[in-house]
Amino acid sequence: MLRGYFILLAVWAALCSCGVVARGRQIARAVEGSSVFSKGITGFVLLDAQTGRKIADVYGNRYFTPASNVKILTLAASLSLLPDTLPTLQIRPWEGPFTQGQSRLLIRGTGDPTFLHPRFEAWQRPFYFLRQQPGPIWLYRPSEQIQRFGPGWAWDDYEMDFQAERGFLPLYGHLIRVYQYPSEYLEVYPAYFRDSCSIDKNVSALTRRERENCWKLPMLPTGSQPKTFWIPFIPWALPQLLADTLGKRVEWLPDSLRPHVPPDGWQTLYGAPIDTILRRLMHQSDNFIAEQLLLMCARQRFGVFRIDTLIEWLLDSLWTQLPQRPRWVDGSGLSRYNLASPQTIVHLLRQLWHEQPRQRLFNLFPAGGRDGTLARWYAPEPGEPPWVFAKTGTLSGVHCLSGYLVARSGRVLIFSFMHTNFIGSNEPWKREMERLLRAIRQRF
Repeated sequence: MLRGYFILLAVWAALCSCGVVARGRQIARAVEGSSVFSKGITGFVLLDAQTGRKIADVYGNRYFTPASNVKILTLAASLSLLPDTLPTLQIRPWEGPFTQGQSRLLIRGTGDPTFLHPRFEAWQRPFYFLRQQPGPIWLYRPSEQIQRFGPGWAWDDYEMDFQAERGFLPLYGHLIRVYQYPSEYLEVYPAYFRDSCSIDKNVSALTRRERENCWKLPMLPTGSQPKTFWIPFIPWALPQLLADTLGKRVEWLPDSLRPHVPPDGWQTLYGAPIDTILRRLMHQSDNFIAEQLLLMCARQRFGVFRIDTLIEWLLDSLWTQLPQRPRWVDGSGLSRYNLASPQTIVHLLRQLWHEQPRQRLFNLFPAGGRDGTLARWYAPEPGEPPWVFAKTGTLSGVHCLSGYLVARSGRVLIFSFMHTNFIGSNEPWKREMERLLRAIRQRF
């Protein structure tokens, strides 16, 4: 009797397996036969989150430009290496040569992107601490140079808010806010840059010379609504900007004193919770935060701001089981040098699935019909919870979507769509992906 029961279970498992295989073939044929996807090149992988069993695979081992799907790698690295609350600054008192008998405070940055960032005003304890200190401040510059842009970034996007420069002690997210009114009145934050902004009747769009912090704005038509600009600045005048913000003297530590600063004895000031920052990274696809998080990971692991060293270590130690080794050069995905396969992306997504609690993981990813880049897509039926939690990635001729799908049965599937070599809007690709993913949800 017992033997017959086990035979029945084996037969049932085999039938279910055959059903999954058949559905997987149907899904693969639907992807391969799509009239939309045929206008470019598409890779797709679908697997079961619990078992890791592959359900469908279309060019899953091919390399694609991942665009902002690279932020999934940045997310995984940050969850592995960074503490629950991010360190913002390290400080230590200094009294000795060049201080004229007055104690100074040495500070060095950790790369934290939230310091004085307008989106993180609730987590500025390090700023209030500095403002309460009585004496002047010396900034301790790292020995290694941080390249302002990542490898392969578009050189002519320096004016765009999505390509702010990187740094070891970023202030204000390396962006200024300009509120322009039809009366030609400007409000500029931080106020340090007020005299660097002007209205010019001869320009039709916001302009800035590449190597100057000087901006010209076009006039607004009479009767129009006020306009807000977010503009990246060059963080050259770091001491002056911080001095203006704090209302006290701030200077670089003299190079002659650097060898005399002991390596220990630094106190760490902490800022925002990491999940708050990671949600901004994933929901708004924030490139600046992505870059700074990788810099922080490198410093946390090696004590230096070397993203290339960090990436090599991750691929050679923590992520040696990736199906295809990616070419990975930055934290944001702005670079077209990045290459990754759908199989690699779903492998990392499954690793996250097993390392993180489900609710935490789903909160970090944009939810369909609700958050960030997915707010207009994959909406659930009225009264139902979201069923897609995924990260988009977009460049000209590139669109990707990778994440988690909750099927009707409650089964969680992991998927990665990667499209490239198409011309025009990516809206048809988005609509086609939504149609197919909704069908997959119903089948499972």
